[in-house]
Formats: sequence, structure tokens, C-alpha cells
Amino acid sequence: MILMIGWFEWAEYLSIVLTIIGLCLSLTIDNQILFIIAITFTLILSLINRFRSENRTKARIAGALSLQMRRFSAEVAEVKETIDEYIEKQKTVITPPKLASNTPKSDNQIIASLQDDLDSINKSVTSIIEYIKEHKLELRLKTLEQLYQTNQNINKSQNFPSSSIKLPDKNALTKTVNYDLEAPPKIAWKCIHIINAHQQSVTDLKITKDNNYLLTTSWDQYLRLWSLETGIEIDGVEISDQGVVAVCVNNLDYINYGIATGGLDQDVKIWSLKGDKNKSWRLSLEHTMSLHQGSINGLAIANEQKILLSGSSDQTLKQWDLETGRLLSSSFDESGAIGAVAVCEKHEYVAVGGGDGVISLWQLAGENKLGALIGNMSSLDAISVNSTGELIAGGCADGSIKIWRLPTTTFSLYLEIEPFLELKGHQGQVMDLCFSPDDKLLYSAGTDGLIKIWHPSSSSELGHLKISDDNRIFSLSLSKDGTILAAGGVDGTVKIWQQSTL
Repeated sequence: MILMIGWFEWAEYLSIVLTIIGLCLSLTIDNQILFIIAITFTLILSLINRFRSENRTKARIAGALSLQMRRFSAEVAEVKETIDEYIEKQKTVITPPKLASNTPKSDNQIIASLQDDLDSINKSVTSIIEYIKEHKLELRLKTLEQLYQTNQNINKSQNFPSSSIKLPDKNALTKTVNYDLEAPPKIAWKCIHIINAHQQSVTDLKITKDNNYLLTTSWDQYLRLWSLETGIEIDGVEISDQGVVAVCVNNLDYINYGIATGGLDQDVKIWSLKGDKNKSWRLSLEHTMSLHQGSINGLAIANEQKILLSGSSDQTLKQWDLETGRLLSSSFDESGAIGAVAVCEKHEYVAVGGGDGVISLWQLAGENKLGALIGNMSSLDAISVNSTGELIAGGCADGSIKIWRLPTTTFSLYLEIEPFLELKGHQGQVMDLCFSPDDKLLYSAGTDGLIKIWHPSSSSELGHLKISDDNRIFSLSLSKDGTILAAGGVDGTVKIWQQSTL
């Protein structure tokens, strides 16, 4: 067959040569018969060769498939034989437990046995759960975990520099705090001003301690000063070529080096108020500090020590001299970008939080890390410290508010503290928080457009306010005496309320 196939191929090649010769002769003697005969013979040979080639290919494929099928059939037979041997062996070994079951049993003894085993396991698990509930083991385990964590934290404290640690009182972790169990105060809020303050979202605002002025910042790059009495703008300055994110005020002296701003341009700026002959205030830039490598997301001022604190996306907390603009310290927070800053002068700590949900506690006027507030899995954009410095509230991206309680002997040792209370109320990110001066109430603002008033002692919501039905709230400020509340909206509107007692 091979010889025949070879002759047919050679004949095809020869016919092609004869066709070319026939073509040349036909052109010379002007006779087409030889060319037609040659080309016809060539086409016939070509068709025969194509047909034979196709048959050879099909035969090879069929042979290969047949070989693979024989191999596969042998493997299947071997596996089937192994399974049959295993089943026969199990029939003589396994005796299914005789337990009642609500599930119809399979005819296969092995599967029926597994079903009985599963029923037995379900009954055991159910009895264990009932035992845990009856004896309150979950609460006991939680107590043991807290005691273990306390012991671990005491061991951790031994690894810190002795210069930054005092030996704790022996009752440091056993002292209790008297909670405020009084009934919630009955208050009402009356709107006194609605101001079209900015062309874009109001990113931050602060009320001065004397309740005379309001400072606002915005993505529109402006810092503006407003009269709280009239709601009229006193001064406005374009302070950056990018959005301004944060503003803070020195409550003891907001006129001389008493205002600070920060934003996307990575600069921290310190301002004073200058009065002209008509006693009309004007914002005056005093210092610009450009040592951050990321946007400034949070600012706070330690009023008595005149220290400005700035938290940035570059993961650093920097402390500045408010009057000179000199850098006092810089601390790197390994937890991530800093999104919010709050300060407690009484216990000399700074609380910062950000994307990872952990609030780090740093030494005021120093560089030591004092502790961490853990137990939160959502990012933070707002932090507030109450007047005593014992409670810290964090506003989270998932709409929850978590509150931590610090020990009475704060930072005599390094601690990692879990939240003791969680409030769930906002349908969206919590953007700002502030405690009332008497610490009885907590105010929260969210992207759902609501300002919620909480009574933490009873974990209850007393009511809510809003700028308008379709306006999200980005910033919130409560006056130091708790009588004036201001909120900034995404559309640039500022709404101001005054409090009255019912």
C-alpha cells in the first residue's frame, strides 16, 4: 500500500510537469488539445491522492482512539473491582448504631451508618449549646479572657522603656466607675440660622468658646469667619489651591495664633484675627508648616500648653508650638493613615484613628505610645473625648459608634482596651462626634443626613436633627457650654441651632 501511495504521488508530480509542457506546446503550435488532456489527468490524480490521504488520517485517529478506550476500560474495571472489595470488607466490619432518626435511611449500609452518626452528633451539639446557655459559660469565658488580657498587658509593659512608665496602683484594674444613671435631660433645639456658606461641601467647622463666632472650611478652598449672632460673614480667605479639610480653635485665645487649618495641600497653617479701626476682624496667616507628606485629615489644640496636633495620611502625628510653628515631635503610627485627632490635656494623651479602625493613644508633648483602643473592624473618621478624658467615642464607616472607657489610673501601664458600648443608628458613615459639656449626651452626624442625640448611659437615642431632607452632613460642632450646635452639609449649607430646656 505504501508503494502504491508513493507511485500515485509521483504520478501527480509528473502530470504537473507534463501539464506545463503541454501548455508551452499549445502556445507554440496553437493547439489546446494536449494542454486540456494533461490538466484533466493532473486533476484526477490530485483528487485520488486527497481521498487516500483523508482515509489514512481517519484510520490513524480511529486506531489511537481505540487504544485509549481499551486503556480507559481497563482502569475503570480496576477501580470498580477496588470499590467492590472495599464495600464487601465494610459490610463485615461496620455495625450501624441503632439510633432513632427522622431522616429516611438509605439502602446502602455505609450511608445509613453515616446518617445515624450525624444524628448522634447533632444531638450532642444541641445538648452542649443548651448547657452553655444554662450555665452562662459565654459570660464566664469572656471574664476569663479579660483577666488573661490584663495579665498579658502587664507583661507587655515590661518591654517598654522604664522612663515612660510608672508602677501602677495595685488596684488599678479593679476600681469601678460610677455610671451616670440619671434620666436623660429634656432639651429642645431651635434653628436660628441657615447660611449658604460655601460653594462646595463644608468639611469642618468650629464654634469659639465665647459663642461669638463660627469658623468653617470647605472643599472650595476657603476659610470663613461668621458672626453667630447675625449669621453674617465677617471674613473669608482662599487659603489653598486644593480643598481644606480641617479647622481647630484655641478655646483660651482664638485671636492670637488661635486658629489652625489643614487640607489636601499637606500644609498646616496657623492664623490670627486682626482687628481694624472699626474692630472688624480679619484672618491673618502667621505660620505655614510643610513637613507632612500626605493630606491633613485631623487637627486639635491643647489649649493650656498651646500645642497644635496634626494627623495626616502619611501616618504621622505631629506636635507643633502654636505660637512659633516649631515642630516639637513627630510620631509614626504603624496602624495606618490618620483620619481623626482628639486631645485630652487632663490625662496628657492624644487619640488618633484611621483606616484600620484602631485608635492609638500617644503622649501629649512627647513621643511615647501609651495604648490602643481595639475591637473595631471599621475605619474611623471621627473621634471625641469627654470632659473628664475617661470616655472616647469613635465614629465608624459602617454607621456604628463605639465607646471605650479608660482605666482610672490612665496610662500607668500600656493597655489594649476593648469598647464597652456600641451604638447603631446611622445608615452610612459617621462623619463627626461631640460629647456634651456634662458628658450626659453624645451628638453624632452621618452621611444619612441626620444629627443623632444619644444618651450613652441608657444606650438610647433621644432624637435627631437635620439640615434638610436631602442633605448629607459632613461636620458638626457643639459650643463649650452646650447651648449652640452647628452642622455643615454636602451642598455647602451651614445650619445653626440654639438649645432650650423643656
